Amino acid sequence: MALEHPLSRRRLLTISAGTLAAAALVPSVAAGAQSLVPNVPNPLLPPGKRGTILYTQRDATARRGIWNNPAPTMGYLGGPAFPDDPNDLGPLVPLPGGFREVFQYLARVGFKQVEFAGYNQHADNQGGAAPVISQGGQLLRQNFPAYLDYARTLRGFLDEAGLEAIGNHGFIPGTWPGGPNGGMSADDYDRFQVELEFASILGMPYMGTGGDPTGSGAKEAWDLAAQKWEALNDLGREWRISIYPHNHADAYGFLQDGPMVEVTVDRVTGEPLPQPMMVRGESGIRRMQYYLDITPSTKCYCEIDIYWAHSAQHRFRWYYDWDGQRRESIFSPIDQIAAQPLRYPLYHAKDGERRDEQPVGVGEGYRMIPFGDPRSDIDYDAIFRRHRPRGYHNPNYEDDTAPGGAADPGRSLRHAHISGRNMASMAR
Repeated sequence: MALEHPLSRRRLLTISAGTLAAAALVPSVAAGAQSLVPNVPNPLLPPGKRGTILYTQRDATARRGIWNNPAPTMGYLGGPAFPDDPNDLGPLVPLPGGFREVFQYLARVGFKQVEFAGYNQHADNQGGAAPVISQGGQLLRQNFPAYLDYARTLRGFLDEAGLEAIGNHGFIPGTWPGGPNGGMSADDYDRFQVELEFASILGMPYMGTGGDPTGSGAKEAWDLAAQKWEALNDLGREWRISIYPHNHADAYGFLQDGPMVEVTVDRVTGEPLPQPMMVRGESGIRRMQYYLDITPSTKCYCEIDIYWAHSAQHRFRWYYDWDGQRRESIFSPIDQIAAQPLRYPLYHAKDGERRDEQPVGVGEGYRMIPFGDPRSDIDYDAIFRRHRPRGYHNPNYEDDTAPGGAADPGRSLRHAHISGRNMASMAR
């Protein structure tokens, strides 16, 4: 049976009590900690709109932290000249671990918002591990109460550090109301409802996934995906939570929406093919734009990953039209956002350096670096200046490659410091 809708006065009081109890576990170390970022008089990004997705710091939340640990992980968080001199690693120090300690660190280095990438942490940290609610394909409904108590604990950690939860890359059901095979399954419905309640306790306005609306390029698959995400948003609307997909480069490739056609030249190089080939023709419409065109603008929002959008600009420059002719169309991520700014409340502010060894159409085209790194070839200053309306968008710093492994376990936190400082330093 699905859970009863929880937004009652009693439920809100329970949430508040759980939040206070979690915050009282031990004295706060964040409240009096000195900020490590500059105070820019007229910042381009308002202080409340600087975020990070915790996937970037996944090594830090996954390890056992300093609390109650006789042998914490040691690493480098930067010396007195850091982050101006990123090579000033400083002394070996105990490294924060788990949500509570990482939240406090992120607050010090300039972040206000966090986007979760799942809810688990090392079991020996304060708050413990997230209770399991699905195992071996079985939904463990008996664990739902403990799971929601864990949400209250995390909310206490967020409030204590002065952070806000902006979203999550988590569970998105495979079935949906009105979908194929009889619509939404009972397990999917109950799991989705408990995830919505979890997000509501954390105060999230958005809940999503790290994937595209669909992995297919076919128009028919995007038609079906549009139905699915609209139906999921109808469920989320009761909780005042919008359900969002993410994008990788493929989402800004060309929609396969035409007839089968014969082509005689290579799509990327334009050189003659050894022999003609049959492919599905394309109109030149990009997949994610088609999704935006056929879904309600006031219901279905998206999170755009700026790095992967630039990779799409690099990868998807030519298409075969409905007559089999090779056509060129250069994608502009900044124009994509500016043309429909309200559809992209969330960004992944993932920075990148051009890979000169990869010609247009070959490879990703970029390598990931900390946000605002001098090597950057992505014009975030121009992107943020075209934000409209001001204060609406929520950019979350991300770097998939930030963790340094056993050789440099402090790297993801140092990169967070560099990135938080650079986000805070952007002036209008």
